[in-house]
Amino acid sequence: MHICGLGGNQHRHIGKFELHELIGEGAMGAVWKAYDSVVRRYVALKLLPSAVGRSTDARDRFLREARAAGALQHPNIVTLYELGEADRQLFIAMELVAGRDLSSLIALREPLALERKLDIVIEVLQGLSYAHERGVIHRDIKPSNVRIASDGSVKIMDFGIARLQSAEVTGSGAIVGTPTYMAPEQITNGAITPATDLFAVGCLLYELLSYQKPFEGETVHGVLYQVLTTDPKPLRTMAPSIPAALERVASKAMNKVPEERYETARQMQSALFSIRAALSGASETTARLGPRWTPFPAVALRLITHAPIKWRAAVLTALMVTALVLLYVSRPFSPSAAPSSGGDVSGATLDWLVTYPLPSGLNPALAAQRDSVLAARQRARGAGAMKNNVPTLILAETMLLTSERALRSGDPARAASGYAGAVPMYRKAEAEAAALRRDAEQAIARATPVVNALATRPQAGRAATSLARAESGYAAMDYVVARLAALDAEQVGVAAGVAPPSPQPAEPRPGIDVLLQDLERAVSSERVGNLQTLMPVMADKDVAAWQSFFRRYTQLTAHYTIERFAAQGNQAHATVRTVYTYVPAGGGAQGETRLRQAINFTKTPSGWRIANIRELH
Repeated sequence: MHICGLGGNQHRHIGKFELHELIGEGAMGAVWKAYDSVVRRYVALKLLPSAVGRSTDARDRFLREARAAGALQHPNIVTLYELGEADRQLFIAMELVAGRDLSSLIALREPLALERKLDIVIEVLQGLSYAHERGVIHRDIKPSNVRIASDGSVKIMDFGIARLQSAEVTGSGAIVGTPTYMAPEQITNGAITPATDLFAVGCLLYELLSYQKPFEGETVHGVLYQVLTTDPKPLRTMAPSIPAALERVASKAMNKVPEERYETARQMQSALFSIRAALSGASETTARLGPRWTPFPAVALRLITHAPIKWRAAVLTALMVTALVLLYVSRPFSPSAAPSSGGDVSGATLDWLVTYPLPSGLNPALAAQRDSVLAARQRARGAGAMKNNVPTLILAETMLLTSERALRSGDPARAASGYAGAVPMYRKAEAEAAALRRDAEQAIARATPVVNALATRPQAGRAATSLARAESGYAAMDYVVARLAALDAEQVGVAAGVAPPSPQPAEPRPGIDVLLQDLERAVSSERVGNLQTLMPVMADKDVAAWQSFFRRYTQLTAHYTIERFAAQGNQAHATVRTVYTYVPAGGGAQGETRLRQAINFTKTPSGWRIANIRELH
């Protein structure tokens, strides 16, 4: 490690990494925001304790575990880019994810809607299902290891680290980690299986729903005793509004007997997905707040409850601004100006109010301003803002309702003020709905080649059903459910051995670098289906050629090095040096073939794909 001065700033260096900012520290070392000067990107750099390097066994285990975790490529798992040693310091370079840990949301008791909470846990189970099917168990699932990215996606952190938390590393026999989420078999040194992670997910789900830990004690040993001997308080005694089915899911996941839990992460995910879908179907039911009038339309209250994950910050902002607006416009509205709704102001009342005849002699400028609001409202609804419960609509609808009432109570100044504020809110709601649509579109585009690659395999029917559900939801503008269904379809393919393409950076060259890494893994898998997800327009003759290639050779590896590269718009071209290594299927010495190839690429909604490959002579 050394100090390097540049432009008056000083940063510590470890090998090629320039350390910029300490992100966090724990028993397994420190995590820094660092800059990789070779690849030219920011990473999260975990520096392992010196004890790991001093112990040969611990060091070997670190390398073994980190390599296994590094092979995981999934949208819900933080990607491990590199592991190694520099300046006598062991490190892991990982994807840097902007956002917040789930533990901070729980600590602040953020008012996340039930659907939001289920979406988070469903995505955690997506990542775990993928890892478990590849023989990798996390062993330390807890809220602080679940990252909610700034775009709303969910990422599991610290795969491959938990097994290092032992007396060899810490220098004592103390338990390292968070006992609240440890399964009984972890405490008693029993067999660690995927069910161990599912116990932790059950604890996480319990805490996320109730904002209370399932097992608590004054000491570590008190918590361990609770885990081993005591059932948590029934979840619905602390969160009575949740469905009974959801309480049963959490209880089953936290069963003290591993065999009595869910058999797989996918099975638990399916149970939660069914509850999530049922909640979406019931979203048209609105809750009454009592016999007196409230300035919030029932549709706004429903939006607060059902807003998607990535918009929770917008919900809080909208509510704060709404409170200020209502403080200003809190004068009562004459009951004769609008129809009675039995004490409850519903979305239907707002719809009726905007069609109610306007006062005579209305200022033309104010009428034009109102027309602009109604046009913006229609566009937002047409984009799916109402269908997908976009939270900015809370503020927009409330402003419109207040303005309509002010207009009819003879206060045009207040009406004009509300209209002026509502237009940008409806525009923002329209943009948020469009973003949800793009997310669903990308998920479907990503799942489609995976499902197609399953061909006639037994899993093809289930994957196709989920994909059809996703496409149906997308057509109905139910983008949140469409995205979840597409992810489920993709995971069925993953479980069958068809790997989806990895997420790609926005720039063409880094994106194609990732695509070629996927191609290397696809060749090594010796599955034509994996190649077809990267080359969706592969001709039948090419499929037959690859099948023949895979029959003739085993232990295949491929390495692609770009010599020349050019990109323009949605097209790119590269001249590539290719090296294949293999062993003949009938036995014999390892062989090697070196080629120069020309590869053409096409940009699709879900990333770069290979259009064709031809050999250069």
